[in-house]
Parts: sequence; C-alpha cells; structure tokens
Amino acid sequence: MKKWGWFKVIPQMLLILAFMPFLMGQQECPVSQSLLDALRDLLQVKITGGSQGGGAQDTYVTRLSFIDAKTRTQIQTLESELINEAVVDGIQQACKANPALKFNVPGHMIKDTAGNVNKLIDFIFDPNLTPAERNLKIIKGMMDPAQVDVIVTGQFVDEQEKIQVKPITIVKRNEKTVAKSLTFLKANYICTDPNNPKKKALCSNTYEEIAQAVKELLEQL
Repeated sequence: MKKWGWFKVIPQMLLILAFMPFLMGQQECPVSQSLLDALRDLLQVKITGGSQGGGAQDTYVTRLSFIDAKTRTQIQTLESELINEAVVDGIQQACKANPALKFNVPGHMIKDTAGNVNKLIDFIFDPNLTPAERNLKIIKGMMDPAQVDVIVTGQFVDEQEKIQVKPITIVKRNEKTVAKSLTFLKANYICTDPNNPKKKALCSNTYEEIAQAVKELLEQL
C-alpha cells in the first residue's frame, strides 16, 4: 500500500475503535481489549513511524583535538586552538541545520583531555588492528561508555611548504570512519587576527574550509 493510502484506512480504523464496545457487548471481553490494543499499536506505528516521540532520534556528537600524524601525539601548539575553533564552528553550523545533532550534551560527551586523545591515538595507530577492529575498539572503549554517537577529530601534518589538515568523523551507527583531506600553503594558513593585530589566527579561507569540511562530514551521517 502506498504511503498516502494509510490516510484512507485510518478513519475506518478509528470508527472500529469507537464502536468496538457496542459490537462486542457491554460486558468485559478480553478479545475486544486485545483487538483494541492491536489497532491502537498499529495506528501508533503508521502515524509516528514507530517512534514514540514521532520525531528524529538525537545524535550525540563530541569532539577531540587533532592529532599530529607524524609524531602521533596531540597537537600542543597554537595551531591546535585555532583548528579547534574552526572545527567547533563547523559542528555548530551542522547542529543549527539539523536540530537532531546534539553537541557535547552533559552525559553524552567525551572530555577533550590529553588522556582521552592519547587513548584514541593508541586505537588509531595500533598496527595489530584492522580498520574494522579499530572502529569497534573506539566504539566499545570510548563511545559506548560516554553514550556518544559521533566523534569529530582529525589529523594534522606540517610539511615544508604546506599544511595538511584532515577532519575525521567516527560514526557508531555504521562503525565507519570518514575523512576529508585539506591542503593549505603555509603562506595562506596563519594570518594576523583582523580583530587583534597582536594575535595570530587561521586565514579566513582556511578557517572557512575547515569549518565547511566538518559541517559536510556531519551532513553525511
């Protein structure tokens, strides 16, 4: 039956529900009650799509700092803070576009500490794990205990003339890791903060590209 066909059936089912006590008699009847329950459940499924709330299920997103892919350590430089700002901006843009995404909700987050980043590093760079085993280890060891659905993180490589930035999402639902690779010339990477000449900031195009890449990764969930 096509989707809209249910709108023709629902009024008929409501009439059956309304007149069932008269059809079955005035006395208590277990059969009529079971029929009522079954019809009520069927209506619930068809009207709400099987969800008690009738809305989209929340997806809990958390963030961990980027990893230096060469040293296999957490980035401890100014660049880490600047990249994190762009990443958070991208997450917030995705959450605004899709209210079912929830970012760092209490009880559904992994704190961005050195210990947690190092734990993630151990899983990612373990040579004895296949990609599927690595994802499962991250899910069981970090995501399930924290009740999160997506980790946003990434890798950073500082080369002679350019910087490689790779935002990554680790997704519990399909046990997948997805990444977007971005490459920036060093001359176009760090600029003077337009709001404070004494400070450094990501160049505007670099900031926007990182934020957009993160937003797109979350839109693909």
